Amino acid sequence: MARDDGDDREWPDPPGVGEDRSRDWGRLRFRLACSAVVSLVLVVVFWGYITGFLLDALWPPQEPLTRWATLVLLQVAGFLVLPLLVGGLVGDVLYDRFH
Repeated sequence: MARDDGDDREWPDPPGVGEDRSRDWGRLRFRLACSAVVSLVLVVVFWGYITGFLLDALWPPQEPLTRWATLVLLQVAGFLVLPLLVGGLVGDVLYDRFH
């Protein structure tokens, strides 16, 4: 439901609206590079956790398998998905600012 409060002003589109970002390979490479940097920082910061507790908890798989699978999925989300999201966001901001 559109609200008509008598405001007839034209507002400019924010930068980047209407551009086709799906074909911008430079932006994608920059996002992936930023994601790799974020992943590397996470691995460096949590190296003791990875080599100590995590490897012992993940291998060999333990009963019940549902608990083991949940732990694996949480680690994948933490060390793969989150760096991709943060790296993509930071990469977009830096790419727009300096490109």
